[in-house]
Amino acid sequence: MENDSDDSQPKEGTEQVQLIARLEWAVAILLSAVALVLFVVRATHAGALWRDEAESVQSAQMPLPEMIDAVQYSSFPILFPLAVRTWTSALGAGDASLRGFGVAVGISLLAASWLAVRKLTGSAPLLLLAVIGLNANFLIAGMSLRGYGLGSLMMLLAFVSTVRLLLSPTSLMLAAVLVADLACLQCLFFNLALMLSIAAAATCVLLLRRDVRSIWLLTAVVIICVLSYVFYASQFYSSGRIWAKILQVPVSFQLVCQSLFRAWGDISPTISCIWLATICVAMIFGVWRLAAFWRNNRSHERDLFFFGILLIPLSMIASYVFVRFLPRPPDLRYFLALTIVVVGTVDLVWAYFPIWLRAVRVGLVLAATVALPFSFWGMVIQAESNSETVARAVEQNGTPADLVVVNPWNYGVSFNWYYHAATRWICVPEIDDHRVHRYDLLLKKMESAAPLADLEDKIAATLKSGNHVLLVGYVELPSPGEKQLQLSPAPDPKFGWQGYPYRQAWSQEIGLFLSQHVKRATQADLRTPQIVSDRETMFLYLLEGWKN
Repeated sequence: MENDSDDSQPKEGTEQVQLIARLEWAVAILLSAVALVLFVVRATHAGALWRDEAESVQSAQMPLPEMIDAVQYSSFPILFPLAVRTWTSALGAGDASLRGFGVAVGISLLAASWLAVRKLTGSAPLLLLAVIGLNANFLIAGMSLRGYGLGSLMMLLAFVSTVRLLLSPTSLMLAAVLVADLACLQCLFFNLALMLSIAAAATCVLLLRRDVRSIWLLTAVVIICVLSYVFYASQFYSSGRIWAKILQVPVSFQLVCQSLFRAWGDISPTISCIWLATICVAMIFGVWRLAAFWRNNRSHERDLFFFGILLIPLSMIASYVFVRFLPRPPDLRYFLALTIVVVGTVDLVWAYFPIWLRAVRVGLVLAATVALPFSFWGMVIQAESNSETVARAVEQNGTPADLVVVNPWNYGVSFNWYYHAATRWICVPEIDDHRVHRYDLLLKKMESAAPLADLEDKIAATLKSGNHVLLVGYVELPSPGEKQLQLSPAPDPKFGWQGYPYRQAWSQEIGLFLSQHVKRATQADLRTPQIVSDRETMFLYLLEGWKN
């Protein structure tokens, strides 16, 4: 398609158009270079894998039947662990290789953005590059060893394939849509809402054309893709629904919207507001341009704008509904693929706006390229975890007769990945499998009348024999004047099946037990070289001596 103006608008000077086009290319190239630098900085500073990332690599190394069964404990269908397995088989499972996985995803997204926007509009991508390279949400969650980045890449390819199908409805493009949709769905469960939104918007365009045949074919594609989730649905129904209740928390409209709001960068409310304002401007001018294309019978441009104007609100609404009823607390990383699809749509239609609006886009992205890296630099250089440092310290200080206690229990997933010594270790409460987050085993402990009895007996026996207990993580004590949090076997009358209150109660129980019976407690100096994220900062304490 040619990026010319319609007859209802005054003709813009060729020199101005060429100048803006050159500026778009220059800023896009500069932004891509900045993004590549940020990718490398993030990969070299992300540090050790935190528990969710350790779960990804450990599940990828399971035998295939166990890998398939472990899908229920994560947010990622089978294609993501298979991709990690392929990567580690070829390049190893060291931290450098695993961080390189995130860099490869980032570079692939940049390349896909360039190819997609250049192919569809003839101009350089800008906003799409910005939401990838200048977005703390992507640099941290998208580049982590999780499926959010790879799922976003596959979602972008599915979006582009659908647009190309609308512009050139051939059998080959329909097959490309099927493959892309299946790939995006098998990487990230959250992509289901986006895939259905894209299909719904495309169907509306086909209805406008009265292309009944294409509607039936696209419907068949959607049905095939949805059927690919039958196994996961049966898996969740048979076992996942039993333990999923321990993850549930009261979720309100405001809580979901806060996560969606932060997903546009997680830097400041001002940045998020600018992003949302840009989307609103695209919607308003998109409707205006759509009317002009409609009057002048510009069918290709009309269909493109109609698709975009429908897709933006549909995808946001569908993503909200999906996350709202998800048995997990909402998080900004859940909306990463949404931000890429929405901004990709905005970039697609913005290229056909008047020249002064294209100039505004250039100025906005240039300012962001210069200013934003300084705003989120502290997050980019922050390590995800110090689990490797703690594991090495335990290996150096522990003996086979000692006991390692990891609190809380979910820290055991990352500790299990890095710890390879002979000293036995258990977590609070004791759980048999630490390769993934075994919420089903945790539920059994929540239902137990004395979930920490076996753990306390082992700590007592170790200390009474003159050996040491190495405490990894942290413990809690009730605040002054407050009583210990004591819960009945689940469901508790007050907290029901919520898992977090039980974790807090167990932490207080083990903290009081140790304070009453341990003679000496020494905190190890871990000498962590950089700031570590507070979501997984582990401490190490050497406990010795027993007192009655």
